[in-house]
Amino acid sequence: MPDRPSAAQPTVRPATPEDAGPLADLLAGLMAEEGKTNAPPAPDQLAAWLAGDAPMVEVLLAEADGRSLGYLAFYRAFSLFRPGPVMLVENVYVVPAARGTGIGRRLLATAARIALDRGWGRLELNVAKDNASAAAAYAALGFTAPGESVRRVEDDRLQALADRA
Repeated sequence: MPDRPSAAQPTVRPATPEDAGPLADLLAGLMAEEGKTNAPPAPDQLAAWLAGDAPMVEVLLAEADGRSLGYLAFYRAFSLFRPGPVMLVENVYVVPAARGTGIGRRLLATAARIALDRGWGRLELNVAKDNASAAAAYAALGFTAPGESVRRVEDDRLQALADRA
């Protein structure tokens, strides 16, 4: 079993392009846990996405004692029903050895603060149906399930749909 993180209080900060290597490692861990078979993005690709005044994705990185312990990736979306900009959280991940230490809550609370500071009226994320512990944790933080179900088209099926245009 991996060593548990030290008692040092983790910090949560915005990731920069220079954090692409540790972020790639964290993302690979999440993808392995979820059984994803595609290759994770390379660090140079992540660095490019994090760069500039309007990055493709923004990431909060949790660290303690020089170790990356988790991340939350998000981007701005828009809702006509809300109406206005909303924060869409793409991933929340905490390394297994650091789970139960409050890092996930700190990442989400920091994301909520950013959303409010930017005038974004909602923070939204998806949770896998079979991840009851995450669903319970999100509910304890005030997240609700609006009764919607995600539908996705990608890869060959995306191409097939586009070919109908």
